[in-house]
Amino acid sequence: MARTHAAHPVHKATAFVTLAVMVSAAACSGGTPQAESATEASPGLVLLSVADPGHDPFTDSTAAAPARLPAPADSPAPAERPPAKPSGHRSVKGSDAGLYGGTRGADSCDTEKQIRLLKGNKEAEHAFAEAVGMGAPLLPAYLRSLTSVVLRKDTRVTGYGLVDDKASSFPAVLQSGTAVLIDDRGVPRVRCAGGNPLTPAEPLKGAVRHTGRAWQGYGPKRAVVVGLASRPLTEVFLVDEGKNTWIVRPVGKNGVGNKAGKNKDKVIPAPPTGLEGQATGSSTVELTWGPPKGDVEIAGYQIFQEGKAKPVQELTPDSREARISNLKAGTEYGFTVRAVDEAGNTSAPSNEVEVLTNYGVETSQPDPSQQQSDQPDQPDQTDQPDPNQQQPGQSDQPDPNQQQPGQSDQPDPNQQQPPPEPPQNNQ
Repeated sequence: MARTHAAHPVHKATAFVTLAVMVSAAACSGGTPQAESATEASPGLVLLSVADPGHDPFTDSTAAAPARLPAPADSPAPAERPPAKPSGHRSVKGSDAGLYGGTRGADSCDTEKQIRLLKGNKEAEHAFAEAVGMGAPLLPAYLRSLTSVVLRKDTRVTGYGLVDDKASSFPAVLQSGTAVLIDDRGVPRVRCAGGNPLTPAEPLKGAVRHTGRAWQGYGPKRAVVVGLASRPLTEVFLVDEGKNTWIVRPVGKNGVGNKAGKNKDKVIPAPPTGLEGQATGSSTVELTWGPPKGDVEIAGYQIFQEGKAKPVQELTPDSREARISNLKAGTEYGFTVRAVDEAGNTSAPSNEVEVLTNYGVETSQPDPSQQQSDQPDQPDQTDQPDPNQQQPGQSDQPDPNQQQPGQSDQPDPNQQQPPPEPPQNNQ
């Protein structure tokens, strides 16, 4: 969506989501989580490796064997304290392409098994429902609405353990490679290794330290916090690291929707790389990018403008730049690029760039060195009276150096007078 700016510096408001809303099934139930506070129930930030069921699991593991072996959790917990606030970690959106991974045609979690295990333990079923804020009868539909993926980054969450038949929350970091179920906003909701419900990370209280064993590459500030996608997702873009390809998976197509372990995953091109943009005028923008990585042959590119469902340009496979015109002056626009393969499959979007077009005449910024229109006009210097010129209505003043009429000649004392003539004798 284009954003018009007045002729003054650009300010962007950043919205921070502090509490994730539940999926529609949970919202309809009107329930709210009643579990014990994560910051009071746990002695520290719990590190959970890929295969670790964790303390107080709800069920047996429903996770499939990982496509690649993760780094072993054989290091002591770091002495460095974790960030108290989730904002101390890098924030990502659940819709970010490549945030999650998966294997084409295979689920990382067995959703139907998870449903059966919870139904077989009524205490665990009610505690799970309490943690996610809904009634127990809604759990099967809720779990089937989720999508199985694999984390590709260490992720901070709020986990829940089953303690005395109650859901007890604790802050946790899940290792990259962990199998989880995500909702239609891209937020992790179930950790499949222990059947534990998950909710977004919450602030820590007091001098909290790590507990558990760390894995190679873990750092307190390297973990990410997943925020809500801006709108409900219909598909997620995953990296199949076993085959080094990208796949697109429909949201919620797990468990009962997959026959013989197959789903509707589709191989797609990798997204274009390094998109950059700059304004080249008050109505034009120039974009440049690099080719996608991977073996999928590219048939062309599509340029998308924020707020528009259809591409604004379609280009040939050898294109590396585009010029967008007919834009408004002094307006900020967002752009992404997608690659298209021979079968017409489109890639995940590239990184988004935001470009502010130059200011035109109608929106030009005022020049402080120029006189403003609302300032009173100063008198023109040419209108000032000349003191050497006679003004209208002013009487003539005599010139002291010029003889006036009727004035007798006065001898000049500085001028030599002729000698007097001698007297004549009249004989």
